[in-house]
This record gives sequence, C-alpha cells and structure tokens, in this order.
Amino acid sequence: MIKTNFQIEKKEGQKFDPLPENVYQVELLDIEMKEKPNYKKTGLENVLEFQFTLLNGKDKSESLRGRNIWRNFVPTCLYVGKNGKNVLYQIIEAIDGQEMSPEREATLDTAEINSLIGKQCRVVTKNKKDGDKVFSNIESFLTIENELPKLTQEEKEKATLRDKKEEKTEAVYPEEESVVDTSRIPF
Repeated sequence: MIKTNFQIEKKEGQKFDPLPENVYQVELLDIEMKEKPNYKKTGLENVLEFQFTLLNGKDKSESLRGRNIWRNFVPTCLYVGKNGKNVLYQIIEAIDGQEMSPEREATLDTAEINSLIGKQCRVVTKNKKDGDKVFSNIESFLTIENELPKLTQEEKEKATLRDKKEEKTEAVYPEEESVVDTSRIPF
C-alpha cells in the first residue's frame, strides 16, 4: 500500500558532454561488483566496476572536478598476456607507483583491492563514437606526480550515483566501510 503523503520527485535527465581527450588526475571513489551479461551473451559474469572522479581539468572555462569516469574489469583470473597487463594490474601499479610483485599478486584479495579506494592516479582518456553518441573511455593509467586535494565529503556525495545513495542508510564512505561484495570475487 502506498502512503498518502508519497510524492514523486520530478527531475530533468542530466546530459554530460564527453570529456576532452586528455590526462586527468583522479581519485578512486568506489569499486562495485556487478553481474552483467558476458560477451558471448550466454549468461552473466561478475564485473568489477571502478568509479573514478576527476580532481582537475577544464573544458573551456568549466571545471571538470567532480566528473566521473568508469573502467570495468572481469576478474576471472590475473594474467599478463600478449596485450600487456590487465586493467587490475594497471590500476594497482598506477596507484602504488610501482610494479606488482609476484608475492603481492599471490596474496591479492578484496581487502587490498578495497584499500585502493580514496587513492589517486592519472588516467588518459580517449573518446569513442558509437552512432551519434560519443563516450569517454580510460585508455591507460599513470602514477601521480603530486597529490591533489582529495575530494571533500560534499564532492563525494555529489559524485555518488543516486541508486548508491539510496542503498546507503548512513553516510558511510569507503575509508570507513568496504563497498565491494567480497563473497563473490573469485580470488
């Protein structure tokens, strides 16, 4: 039964222009495990979704601080293949500023992955056109030269997607509580 004082909030859909292709310093805001259709379209697979929030950059005269960009990783196994290091390796090495050792790789777990939240790296963006839409993608990850001011609590709340805000019963952020469902990562 719907309560009589229920009101539906009316909002306009937001449209964001693609980011100009550039190198941006970002803070890893969140990591979420999602089930998405696999590339063969035969079932679902777990995908780690890394949400980065820009700490710098301008588009004309508009500041880009607070804009989000995502990169996904399917955590089936860790490997260095013919195309180089996978996305998880790249993110960890860019945030830590050093190559991942075989010992660290052998003990990598969800707690360590979650410890990356709130840390900074740089991303190289490249835009891709699909039909009449243009999407900004992360092409590669780089270490930072100097740390920029971290996101404020207000900036984190603004950058957090609406459905995630509704999931949280308290204003708890990754420094205080893990966001990734650790029971489903195959490490």
